[in-house]
Amino acid sequence: MTNNKKTEYDKVMSFQFDDLPIRGRICQMSNSLNKIIFQHSYPDEISKILGETMVLNVLMANSIKLKHKLSLQVHGNKDLKLIASDYIIPKKPKTISLIRGYAKFNRELNFYSKRFRDLLGNGYFAAILDQGDGNLPYKGISSLNENSLTNSAEEFFKNSEQLDTKFNVLIKKTLNKKEKVIFKGIGIMLQLLPQNTKSNDNFNKDNKFSELSKLVKDQIFNNEDQWKKISYSFENYINSDQDNLKDKFSDLLLECFGQRQIRIFEEKEFDFGCGCSIDKVKQTMSIYSIKEIEVMTNDLGKVTADCQFCGTQYILSPSELVKNI
Repeated sequence: MTNNKKTEYDKVMSFQFDDLPIRGRICQMSNSLNKIIFQHSYPDEISKILGETMVLNVLMANSIKLKHKLSLQVHGNKDLKLIASDYIIPKKPKTISLIRGYAKFNRELNFYSKRFRDLLGNGYFAAILDQGDGNLPYKGISSLNENSLTNSAEEFFKNSEQLDTKFNVLIKKTLNKKEKVIFKGIGIMLQLLPQNTKSNDNFNKDNKFSELSKLVKDQIFNNEDQWKKISYSFENYINSDQDNLKDKFSDLLLECFGQRQIRIFEEKEFDFGCGCSIDKVKQTMSIYSIKEIEVMTNDLGKVTADCQFCGTQYILSPSELVKNI
């Protein structure tokens, strides 16, 4: 019997305020996140920070003209050492972007703190932009904000891009319709557009932009009630009985921002996927000397390498890695 069930992808959508110099992205994530969490058997506390990183990765990647890959890395010095996430643009004719994530942490514990600062301690937040054009990737770094990952991302944009940016991300463990435990995630990103942006032409006359910028910061970016309203809306959607939040972006934006005039754009789909390959493994291991390769060789005369993202194991002969061995 043919299985005609349509694959459900996670989605991200761009939008822009017509009456204010604000652009934004909104993202829902469930399928790709759960594939990663359950493959690696991550604890709930680790899963939530991984999910938050992945949602931020998708939002940030879709706020730029990305041609290849945007990576986020969160480095800590306590029990959670590293969260890594990659968002990858597919090569044509493929149209579904890929997201992958990985966590490195102390697996000896029976209990993990729910507090961000206790899990990570001191560390840094890094974004690595690789446009796949052969040039060295751009890497931007900022210190971790001890309060939250979203605060760290906001400070990153403020320091590196000089853009006022706000995030709200919710990752929650819940049950789907089949009573199976799953994780759901949703996030939003808002940015105050620079004054010289072409889409701000309507706001650049007679000091209108400076007035609207102040309004944006007072009524939206720095308005606690506005963000409480967004959080409440996110909580309701996460707790809904739908397995997927697709086709709900418009309703959610309307609920969050009321009477504002918002223009929405086409949704983009993404799914879990890994770009690892035997050729990339060989390239990565090409930095090792003959002596180091010999140390890595097991009793069967093979060198093994595991992908931390998808778990694929590559088995190679030493001669494939070093010439004249």
